[in-house]
Amino acid sequence: MKQPELGQKILELRNKKGLTQEELVEKCNINVRTLQRIESGEVNPRNFTVKIIFDALEYDINNETVNQRHQKLIYFKDSIDRLYKQIQNEIPMKNSKNFFYNYFLATGIVWFFCALSIVLFKLNFQVKEILLTIIIPLAFSIFRQFTKNESSQLADKKTD
Repeated sequence: MKQPELGQKILELRNKKGLTQEELVEKCNINVRTLQRIESGEVNPRNFTVKIIFDALEYDINNETVNQRHQKLIYFKDSIDRLYKQIQNEIPMKNSKNFFYNYFLATGIVWFFCALSIVLFKLNFQVKEILLTIIIPLAFSIFRQFTKNESSQLADKKTD
């Protein structure tokens, strides 16, 4: 445990025991000013001093350390489980694959017709036309994505 959490923990434990700083100092055999600076978070005490204070407060620091490690392990395990379920589900990946498939298909078709018009009609495209050849397939892909989602939802409702 590091400062300022350590100082706050000592202050909390001391208050729970109903001890004043002077009473705790007498039990620990340390200076009052040292305890004040530890509780305020001004200094990082030696491990020996922390052990003496916690012993006087009848608090087991090892139990808290084990609980903190256990909570971290549970958090990591839950995170890994969530990630594993997302990978197994793969629905977001399939949706994005369909989206990009539609986008590149539409882009290819639009560019094909643009190239064909350049060859047949000897056209020169400006920036506006080039942007349209990118935006139109994007709009088409988004439209296809939503219509696919709606049709799959309707199919799911029919099966229920």
